[in-house]
Amino acid sequence: MAIFFEALDVSVLNMAIPQMESFFHFGADAIQWVQTVYVLFYAGLVLLGGRLADTQGRKKIFITGAVSFVLASLAAGFSLSFAWLLVCRALQGAGVALAIPAAMAIITNTFTESAARNRALGIFGAMAGIGFATGLAIGGLISNYLGWQWVFFINVPVIGVAIILAAVYIPADEKHTVKPVHNALSAILITLLMMLAAWLIHDLGNIGDHYTKYLSLLFLFIIAGLFFVRRERVHTSPLVDFRLFRLRGVITGNVGAILLGSVFLSYIFMLTLYLQKDLHFSSSQAGLLLFPFSILSGIISKFVLPYLFERLGVVKTGVIGNVCMLCGILFFIGSYFTDHTLLFIFCAVGCINSFGMAISFPCVTILAVQSVPEGQEGLASGINGTANALGGGLGLSLVGLVMQVADTRGWSAYGAGLGVLVLLGLAAIGQLLLFYQRYKSGVGVVSVQS
Repeated sequence: MAIFFEALDVSVLNMAIPQMESFFHFGADAIQWVQTVYVLFYAGLVLLGGRLADTQGRKKIFITGAVSFVLASLAAGFSLSFAWLLVCRALQGAGVALAIPAAMAIITNTFTESAARNRALGIFGAMAGIGFATGLAIGGLISNYLGWQWVFFINVPVIGVAIILAAVYIPADEKHTVKPVHNALSAILITLLMMLAAWLIHDLGNIGDHYTKYLSLLFLFIIAGLFFVRRERVHTSPLVDFRLFRLRGVITGNVGAILLGSVFLSYIFMLTLYLQKDLHFSSSQAGLLLFPFSILSGIISKFVLPYLFERLGVVKTGVIGNVCMLCGILFFIGSYFTDHTLLFIFCAVGCINSFGMAISFPCVTILAVQSVPEGQEGLASGINGTANALGGGLGLSLVGLVMQVADTRGWSAYGAGLGVLVLLGLAAIGQLLLFYQRYKSGVGVVSVQS
């Protein structure tokens, strides 16, 4: 329930963009930061959430994060200013950063047998994919008939039920012998680094207007990044254990999560604008158009994904999922540059929403955590969450940069199409990464059975 609504919260907001623009009187460039602030606060603090889950107790941190997310969602629905909305989105990201790695750690410690653990993580990851797709489907209906505020209010009763069920059914935390985490500075530092990275990418097109300021911030980013790495290497309770990156699966899973996050979050942002601004769909019409694909995503996750895991293993299944993502992006490009707009849109949404995310997300999740030592599951899942959210924030900034440069050069009619071409390149890199993982691991080595 938690991962479903965390993923849904990212995508459901997009369908409320036109209503929020009218309410706050800002444009698409500003709404990008509503998403970017959320995913980057999540990305920066999820490492701390993973460490706290390992040291303070998984159940305790899960419930704390879920309660924080509920309260921030409630406050966001009552936002009267854009600045307050950004604060609430940041707090939502912080709450999720505690809850999600704790949830993954609960799963990996509950299911100790390898095959059962991978099946459980597959369900967990599949719920995220379904949440992404469902958010696009119901976001338009909610915002059109209830108002944009309800894309936040809807979280309150459902996550509230999840909190009650967690308090009743999740076993009590065991006493931990690991020392408590005292490394909040690193969590704050990495969050600031990610926000700065997103701004540097987004503002690259305007570097000529204030190059001194830009280069100064770039220098600050490099120095702060080096300081963070050095601090983590010598700290007694690091947020990032760099030794985990000696494991090939951890590298593949996390780089894949960055690429998947950058492609999908940028895709749903552009799809929303395309449907409602270029094709003149209302938010409810756009939601109804996408709803059947959400149902199909659930069917794929329930029946197709376990079969693929059993027959092909994680890496080959990931290749199939990424092929679906690539095909979807090609169809999306076709909708921009051909006269068969709706046909290509249907094909794009089917490939990405129904198949691509439902298959790919569980694969990168399993790859990132399946081989880590016992006791570091929360940290590994936190790193994976950071990678996925960081990819989302940087992907949005990169696509925004491409569209901005296209507009300044008089190519505004092709700006969105060029942005989708960027997504195609990122998805192609992800496919090459999976092929390399398969080649290095050998056919069938990285599988559910192993």
